[in-house]
Amino acid sequence: MSENYDWPGYLREFHTAAPGCTEALLSRAVAGDHTPYRWLVRAVSGEARRVLDLACGSGPVARELSGRWVVGVDNNPTQLAGAPGPRVQADALHLPFANEAFDVVTCSMGLMVLQPLPDALAEAARVLRRGGVLAATVLAVRPLRRGDIRTLTGLTTRLRSTPQFPGTSELAGLKEQLQTAGFDVMESQRERYAYTVHTLDDARRVIAAIYLPGTSLDRRETAAHWLADRAESRDGLEVAIPVRRITAMRTKLALAS
Repeated sequence: MSENYDWPGYLREFHTAAPGCTEALLSRAVAGDHTPYRWLVRAVSGEARRVLDLACGSGPVARELSGRWVVGVDNNPTQLAGAPGPRVQADALHLPFANEAFDVVTCSMGLMVLQPLPDALAEAARVLRRGGVLAATVLAVRPLRRGDIRTLTGLTTRLRSTPQFPGTSELAGLKEQLQTAGFDVMESQRERYAYTVHTLDDARRVIAAIYLPGTSLDRRETAAHWLADRAESRDGLEVAIPVRRITAMRTKLALAS
């Protein structure tokens, strides 16, 4: 996809047309006893009182942090309308909060779309107190099983595309960008989540959550039917969703650019 592609326009239309589509998928994707949302909030200390959920969408992270004071921020009003608790429509590059206002910033699958990412990270560091934590998840390319690769290859063949984002795969250089923004990276882990397809509606839920600019509705429907047919023949089909969780502590001011 060209670097000149109108990603802000695409993302605005995508999430306005289907608010909550990412949550609908990831809330049903599991690894052991947890979803990607639950895994993300496990990185949030019990002592953290003030949490900013960046690019919060419809608020799945805030729901996992029920009982905490969580402010959700998103630039899409349709998405934001479904979020619980305090919520603010704002640009991640220009957060309407004072310096060091929060103990934790969470971001579920948002760093892949926040551009320019270095500016978004610097702004997250600004609103975090010294010693505060950024906990974020992004899509990953591993871990995958052999069967996962066959399923994902078949899916992309029928879509004639792979999932696309404004950022690079797994956000290459993320650790270095975090350090430049004033963070020390504490952990970077990966987990394989599985969403099980049983019906055509399940399959459509997978396709609906993928960014596929330029892919026709016919191709999307063809891919969904292919997933559903495979699931029926196997009494259920797992679609793997590899996720990377990165946790970083804000230790200093951002380095001058």
